[in-house]
Amino acid sequence: MEKIIIILSFIFILFAGPVYGAEEDKNNVDVVVPPGMETIKEGDVNLVVYKGGRMRKEDDVMIPETADEYASRKFEETDDRFKKIEKELETQKKELEDLKSAVKKLEEDGRKK
Repeated sequence: MEKIIIILSFIFILFAGPVYGAEEDKNNVDVVVPPGMETIKEGDVNLVVYKGGRMRKEDDVMIPETADEYASRKFEETDDRFKKIEKELETQKKELEDLKSAVKKLEEDGRKK
């Protein structure tokens, strides 16, 4: 009887280790992320969201942006970027015109001498 208890204890130890290890590995499983998506970590949870997607908090629950919210925010950001680029382009055009007039003036002064 004593031999059976020792053998059963040994078998239990052999099977308990891999089961414990498998339980730990379950948390580290890689998730397949579709194209155009990314994983973000919120607390202890990894979430798959659109690239550049955000989370919002409603009451005590974190909710990822919907596709409509994401698209709307991206369009607004793109519009803001275009407006900024247009302003920079206008200032560069003014600087270019100033440089052209300065070069023209220098050429005329050079011809007069």
